[in-house]
Amino acid sequence: MTSVTKNNTLREQTKPHPVFGGCNKIALGYLSQTQKCVFELNKMGLHVLSIEFDKIKPRVRIEPNALTKKFEKTGQALAYIQGNDGVHFAEYQMMVEGIKVIWRSYLH
Repeated sequence: MTSVTKNNTLREQTKPHPVFGGCNKIALGYLSQTQKCVFELNKMGLHVLSIEFDKIKPRVRIEPNALTKKFEKTGQALAYIQGNDGVHFAEYQMMVEGIKVIWRSYLH
């Protein structure tokens, strides 16, 4: 009975992901979207600090500046996290080319 359980486990491990179907097409599409996003951010004068690939759809982290402050004040970006790492901060996000762009803004 143990070998049957092992075989089922191995069979389960080799099944393709139910959403992505074992195909890299979706991942490649997100990479293309991310590239477009970075080009747009560059046009806006925003500096990319990192691209987070911990989930299938990447997130781009940028350096805050006067333009991000404008986005915060005009509602073009939404605060989604608040915290305190010695100084009170809020993390903001906006969408660019279908990719989440995030930054941390320290509150005085």
